[in-house]
Order: sequence, then structure tokens, then C-alpha cells
Amino acid sequence: MYRRKFNSELWKKIFENHVATFTDYGNIKVLDFKAPDTNIYRTRFLFEEDYCRLHISGDLGELIAANFDNMTFDKFSDYVNNINYFTEKILCHSRPIFKYDIEKAKEQLKELAEKNDWSGYLCVDSDELDTVMDDILMGFNDEKGIGDKGYDSLVELEEDAYKFVKNIGREETDILDIYMLAFKLAKKQLNDKGGNEV
Repeated sequence: MYRRKFNSELWKKIFENHVATFTDYGNIKVLDFKAPDTNIYRTRFLFEEDYCRLHISGDLGELIAANFDNMTFDKFSDYVNNINYFTEKILCHSRPIFKYDIEKAKEQLKELAEKNDWSGYLCVDSDELDTVMDDILMGFNDEKGIGDKGYDSLVELEEDAYKFVKNIGREETDILDIYMLAFKLAKKQLNDKGGNEV
């Protein structure tokens, strides 16, 4: 999967006037991160400690994640530098985590065709191979990638396509990086103040 470089400096600048506040209700812990007098890029992390469930809400969208033991305020640092680990724990989200780029998908399919010699397998020339590629990309969608008909065409060439079809053309949207950066900056701010602001 293609992963472009996250522009953390840009987002640090966006968050530079944000203030972290922490409220402890026992089993519920809330970390708010927002700039005074505005809701622009406001983010709230609400931890249900007894269910190890995290709710993220605010101007950047909503997300719910859960794990059996470490989705808590004190242990959330396990996730902030491991987005792949965190992604596995997401139950639902309002902002897309991935998007699909058709040009990237074409590049990846061409590499796959060369690697596995689709021309030889299909006994076709390069022009006909382009038609095969068009069939695979028919119904391609920037939210879901290769569609059902495209998958059917691909699986005729690659029987294990189910293992990798969702990665073809897939790119990160950076929303998880933004959430993690917001949490890190807010937590650092609280730590620099010498503890949690209640």
C-alpha cells in the first residue's frame, strides 16, 4: 500500500493555539483540544475506560475504536506511533481513512501484469492487455477502489486477488495521523503543565 508522507509541520502550525483540557469522571476520561473562542479543528477524545472504547469527535469528524485492554487514556500512547495497529481497532468512522487513486491502480496493475506475465497467460498483445486492464478498472471508485466486475476480471488472472485487491490504488487520507498528532500535542501540553488540568 502506498503511504505518502504526512505533513506534520503544517498540522502543528494549525494546532499551535490549541489548548488541552482534561476531565476525569472516573470510568469516563475526556481530553479536549481546541483553540480558545473557536471550534475550528476542535477535537475531543472520550475514553470509556471500563469498556476500553475511544470516541473521537469534533470538527475533523467522528471515530469509535475499541480493544480488550489498552484503549484507555493512560495506555493510548501504545497507538499514537503505530497507526496500522490502531486501524485494526476502529469500529466506525465518519471520515474516509483511505482513498483510491486510479492512476496509482493502473501502475500497480501494470507491475502485476509484467511480474506474472499476463500477456503470455492470455496470449494477447499489449493493446489487448490494455483492454483487460480497462475491464479490471471498470467501476473503479475513489472510495472503494476496484468494483465487483473489475474484481471478477482480476480473479481470472490472479486467483489470490482477494488477498490484495483492496490495496490496489489505495492511499491514506491522513485523518488518523491528524488525530494521533492532536492527541500527542494535547498530552504533551498537559505533561508540560505538570499534570492533568481538571
